[in-house]
Amino acid sequence: MSNDAAAASGLDGGSAAWTVAIGGAIGLAVAFGPAFIASFGLYVKPIAADFGWSRTDVSWIYSLVAVLGAAGTPLLGFLLDRRGSRGVIIAASILLPLVLMLLVIVPANMPLFLACGLMIGLVAIIASPTAYVSLLPQWFSRRLGLAVAIGMFGSGFGQFALARAHGELLAHLDWRTAWTIMALVVAAIGIPAAVIAARDRPDLCALRRTRNDNAIEGLPLGEALRSPVFWTAVPAFFLVMLVTAAMLTHLAPLLTDRGWRIDQAAGAVAMIGLVSLAGRAVSGALLDRFGFGLLGALLFPMQAIGCGLLLLGGSDTTMYAASALIGLAYGVEADMLPWVLRKRFGLRCFGRLYGIAFGVVQVGSVLGPLVMGISFDKFGGYRLGLMTLTAAAVLSAVLVVVAAWIASATDSLTDPKEAFI
Repeated sequence: MSNDAAAASGLDGGSAAWTVAIGGAIGLAVAFGPAFIASFGLYVKPIAADFGWSRTDVSWIYSLVAVLGAAGTPLLGFLLDRRGSRGVIIAASILLPLVLMLLVIVPANMPLFLACGLMIGLVAIIASPTAYVSLLPQWFSRRLGLAVAIGMFGSGFGQFALARAHGELLAHLDWRTAWTIMALVVAAIGIPAAVIAARDRPDLCALRRTRNDNAIEGLPLGEALRSPVFWTAVPAFFLVMLVTAAMLTHLAPLLTDRGWRIDQAAGAVAMIGLVSLAGRAVSGALLDRFGFGLLGALLFPMQAIGCGLLLLGGSDTTMYAASALIGLAYGVEADMLPWVLRKRFGLRCFGRLYGIAFGVVQVGSVLGPLVMGISFDKFGGYRLGLMTLTAAAVLSAVLVVVAAWIASATDSLTDPKEAFI
């Protein structure tokens, strides 16, 4: 849809569009990322101590959940393209707190622990940001970057707020009680947000019901998947997620090993989400103005510097600075992904394409925690893991620049400057 057509149809500024964006921000604040990915790392040591397990043993549930989420997200994309997002979002808001409560009742039994992870992982498929994010390109065109930034701002805020809340609770309560309280918070916020704000665009719903995909602007899925832009940008975002997931899971254990209290370590984990908020506050407008290449080239190397600081060690201030640098890139890749797909490929296969791309990116959530867990358990510390993450962060910056150059050179976006400058 052109900018003129978008304006004429009431998109990019109508009350329905902004209700979706703002309501999506609220829903994403308690979606799967903040509720589990950003919070579970604080529970690795308490669960390991309670169950008598290693940290790698406990991390397996995180990886299992991430594998299922990554594998199932492409299937979710097909569902969204056919049925829309509203029903999926409402179901996810109800099921997510229920499966989180399973962790409270599971005993120190590895098969049952993994079965709990299986259930959480199945719900993670629909409770991921995919359904909410798929709504935004329906309602926004020229302000898509801003809309995505607003929606994903909620995710960053949730990661900050929930991590802080978990840390405070863990400082005073046992881990099962703390987890129960936060699962109830997820339900109290997430269900009303889903019911009120999850709205598909009516004209697209009508086209989907008639299976008239050719009337929806954009490229078919096969052509989109053959694009070199897709296969250079998506791996860059995957590497950002790998670094972030590793840090969200193991930063608290790393710092408590160095003598920090659990509430102090939670503050450092929360710093990642807090700085992510600041990045998202400006990244949307910058993305619409300058494109994804320049933004990625500036921010992705910050994760390498942050990991390097953690590797070298230093004062408490230095450790907070490292967390902040890691947080600068965190979330920006999530904003870039739907922006690139919408600008490059349109709406015809957006749900499927985003599901596939997000699934690839989510594999980073699987590998990152394992990199750090294996580093600790097999090599006696986190040094090798941090070196690996530093290299991954550098490579992510290289790939995003290559993707932007290809997009600019081939005019694969609406305007070459949308890719890089």
